[in-house]
Amino acid sequence: MGLMPVSEELLRLKDARLDLLGRPDALRDAVREHFRVHGAVWNLCAQLCTDLKAMPVEDASVAWPEDQSPYLPVGRITAQAQDAWSRSNITRVDDGMSFNPWHGLAAHQPLGSVMRARKAAYPRSVAFRQEHSGCPIIEPGRQRA
Repeated sequence: MGLMPVSEELLRLKDARLDLLGRPDALRDAVREHFRVHGAVWNLCAQLCTDLKAMPVEDASVAWPEDQSPYLPVGRITAQAQDAWSRSNITRVDDGMSFNPWHGLAAHQPLGSVMRARKAAYPRSVAFRQEHSGCPIIEPGRQRA
Protein backbone atom coordinates (compact mmCIF):
# COMPACT_ATOMS: atom_id res chain seq x y z
CA MET A 1 0.00 0.00 0.00
CA GLY A 2 1.06 3.53 -0.58
CA LEU A 3 -0.43 6.92 0.09
CA MET A 4 0.63 9.15 -2.78
CA PRO A 5 0.18 12.94 -2.73
CA VAL A 6 -1.86 14.32 -5.61
CA SER A 7 -2.65 17.96 -4.76
CA GLU A 8 -0.24 20.64 -5.91
CA GLU A 9 0.14 21.98 -2.36
CA LEU A 10 1.50 18.62 -1.19
CA LEU A 11 3.65 18.03 -4.27
CA ARG A 12 5.38 21.38 -3.73
CA LEU A 13 6.56 20.18 -0.29
CA LYS A 14 8.59 17.28 -1.73
CA ASP A 15 12.04 18.84 -1.37
CA ALA A 16 11.17 21.47 1.24
CA ARG A 17 13.56 21.71 4.18
CA LEU A 18 12.44 22.34 7.74
CA ASP A 19 14.69 23.71 10.46
CA LEU A 20 14.17 21.44 13.49
CA LEU A 21 17.07 22.73 15.57
CA GLY A 22 15.86 23.68 19.03
CA ARG A 23 12.22 23.32 17.97
CA PRO A 24 10.79 20.06 19.37
CA ASP A 25 7.36 20.77 17.84
CA ALA A 26 8.62 22.14 14.50
CA LEU A 27 7.15 19.34 12.39
CA ARG A 28 3.76 19.50 14.12
CA ASP A 29 3.73 23.30 13.84
CA ALA A 30 4.60 23.17 10.11
CA VAL A 31 1.91 20.58 9.41
CA ARG A 32 -0.65 22.53 11.40
CA GLU A 33 0.16 25.76 9.57
CA HIS A 34 0.09 24.06 6.15
CA PHE A 35 -3.33 22.48 6.72
CA ARG A 36 -4.74 25.64 8.27
CA VAL A 37 -4.41 27.22 4.81
CA HIS A 38 -4.46 24.29 2.37
CA GLY A 39 -6.53 21.19 1.81
CA ALA A 40 -4.92 18.04 0.44
CA VAL A 41 -5.60 15.08 -1.81
CA TRP A 42 -3.85 11.69 -1.72
CA ASN A 43 -4.35 8.53 -3.77
CA LEU A 44 -4.42 5.31 -1.77
CA CYS A 45 -2.54 2.84 -3.97
CA ALA A 46 -1.93 -0.89 -3.90
CA GLN A 47 0.25 -3.36 -5.75
CA LEU A 48 -1.34 -6.53 -7.08
CA CYS A 49 0.55 -9.77 -6.48
CA THR A 50 1.25 -10.97 -10.02
CA ASP A 51 4.00 -13.49 -9.23
CA LEU A 52 4.25 -15.27 -5.87
CA LYS A 53 7.96 -16.00 -6.39
CA ALA A 54 8.90 -12.40 -7.08
CA MET A 55 6.31 -11.05 -4.61
CA PRO A 56 6.15 -13.45 -1.68
CA VAL A 57 3.32 -12.65 0.70
CA GLU A 58 5.05 -14.50 3.56
CA ASP A 59 8.37 -12.60 3.31
CA ALA A 60 7.92 -8.93 4.17
CA SER A 61 11.63 -8.24 3.56
CA VAL A 62 11.16 -8.57 -0.21
CA ALA A 63 10.19 -5.35 -1.99
CA TRP A 64 7.71 -6.04 -4.76
CA PRO A 65 9.13 -4.91 -8.12
CA GLU A 66 7.14 -1.97 -9.43
CA ASP A 67 7.94 -2.90 -13.03
CA GLN A 68 5.99 -6.16 -12.50
CA SER A 69 3.25 -4.61 -10.38
CA PRO A 70 2.96 -0.83 -10.44
CA TYR A 71 1.04 0.94 -7.71
CA LEU A 72 -2.61 1.32 -8.74
CA PRO A 73 -4.99 3.84 -7.20
CA VAL A 74 -7.76 2.10 -5.26
CA GLY A 75 -9.13 5.09 -3.38
CA ARG A 76 -8.74 8.78 -2.75
CA ILE A 77 -8.47 10.73 0.49
CA THR A 78 -9.44 14.40 0.46
CA ALA A 79 -8.97 16.73 3.41
CA GLN A 80 -10.24 20.29 3.56
CA ALA A 81 -8.19 23.10 5.10
CA GLN A 82 -8.55 22.79 8.89
CA ASP A 83 -6.87 23.15 12.24
CA ALA A 84 -4.94 19.89 12.07
CA TRP A 85 -3.93 19.86 15.74
CA SER A 86 -5.96 20.85 18.74
CA ARG A 87 -6.30 19.52 22.26
CA SER A 88 -9.94 18.50 21.56
CA ASN A 89 -8.89 16.54 18.45
CA ILE A 90 -6.11 14.83 20.40
CA THR A 91 -8.61 13.73 23.05
CA ARG A 92 -11.30 12.68 20.58
CA VAL A 93 -9.19 11.09 17.84
CA ASP A 94 -5.74 10.14 19.15
CA ASP A 95 -6.90 9.09 22.62
CA GLY A 96 -10.44 7.98 21.84
CA MET A 97 -10.30 6.03 18.55
CA SER A 98 -8.71 2.83 17.40
CA PHE A 99 -8.26 1.04 14.13
CA ASN A 100 -8.04 -2.66 13.40
CA PRO A 101 -7.69 -3.87 9.80
CA TRP A 102 -9.27 -7.21 10.72
CA HIS A 103 -12.63 -5.52 11.31
CA GLY A 104 -13.09 -4.86 7.59
CA LEU A 105 -14.27 -7.12 4.83
CA ALA A 106 -12.63 -10.55 4.90
CA ALA A 107 -11.41 -10.00 1.33
CA HIS A 108 -9.52 -6.90 2.49
CA GLN A 109 -7.88 -8.33 5.60
CA PRO A 110 -4.08 -8.26 5.82
CA LEU A 111 -1.98 -11.14 4.51
CA GLY A 112 1.35 -12.58 5.55
CA SER A 113 3.11 -13.70 8.70
CA VAL A 114 4.08 -10.19 9.83
CA MET A 115 0.47 -9.05 9.66
CA ARG A 116 -0.72 -12.18 11.50
CA ALA A 117 1.83 -11.43 14.24
CA ARG A 118 0.51 -7.86 14.48
CA LYS A 119 -3.10 -9.06 14.79
CA ALA A 120 -2.78 -9.75 18.53
CA ALA A 121 -1.18 -6.34 19.15
CA TYR A 122 -4.23 -4.34 18.08
CA PRO A 123 -6.66 -5.37 20.86
CA ARG A 124 -3.86 -5.32 23.46
CA SER A 125 -2.91 -1.79 22.45
CA VAL A 126 -6.53 -0.65 22.72
CA ALA A 127 -6.92 -2.28 26.15
CA PHE A 128 -3.69 -0.66 27.40
CA ARG A 129 -4.65 2.78 26.09
CA GLN A 130 -8.15 2.55 27.54
CA GLU A 131 -6.85 1.42 30.93
CA HIS A 132 -4.27 4.22 31.12
CA SER A 133 -6.27 7.06 29.57
CA GLY A 134 -9.62 6.27 31.13
CA CYS A 135 -11.27 7.21 27.83
CA PRO A 136 -13.67 4.88 26.06
CA ILE A 137 -12.15 3.91 22.73
CA ILE A 138 -14.29 3.64 19.63
CA GLU A 139 -13.35 2.39 16.19
CA PRO A 140 -14.17 4.69 13.28
CA GLY A 141 -17.58 3.92 11.82
CA ARG A 142 -18.91 2.40 15.04
CA GLN A 143 -21.60 4.28 16.93
CA ARG A 144 -21.43 4.92 20.64
CA ALA A 145 -24.08 3.10 22.63
